[in-house]
Amino acid sequence: MIKILPTLILLTFIACSEPPKKSNVDPFEGMTKEERKSALESALTRASQKEQAQIEGYLKRHQIPAVKTATGVHYCIYQKGQGEIIQDGENVIIEYVVTKINGDTLYTTEKKIDEFIVSNSEKESGLHEAIKLLKPGAKAIIILPAHRAHGVSGDMDKIPPLTTVIYNLNVKKRY
Repeated sequence: MIKILPTLILLTFIACSEPPKKSNVDPFEGMTKEERKSALESALTRASQKEQAQIEGYLKRHQIPAVKTATGVHYCIYQKGQGEIIQDGENVIIEYVVTKINGDTLYTTEKKIDEFIVSNSEKESGLHEAIKLLKPGAKAIIILPAHRAHGVSGDMDKIPPLTTVIYNLNVKKRY
């Protein structure tokens, strides 16, 4: 017991001490509003360029002949489907596997399907854009840059902030 007593006293003092204070350093301290805006825009531009390079590297490594839209969404239709192209307001049923660019699976419709109204649901804006390029029965790889997926907040579940999202999807039906 006497051998343990000094250790217990030491642990008591350590446990009762205050935690180290966090530094509240403002990275924008001393900057004007315009300088802050410029710094943020510059950081976002660099992040976007880095993300674009990662997407291009992914496409090259996997030999995916994707087309890039004006908003930065990449898509490769590897089975065309039949009928008319899907339109705003139509219901679609899709199956998919959603991954990060490193291959980690985020979501899958492995034993179920997903149904939503095109351009009128909580789905990613980039997915709505890409769906309107497809026909029923189409299969495609859709790569959504962060700003067309879940942006700076992520989806508050499995998709982290500023994450490129890749859909490997199959349009089962539209009605």
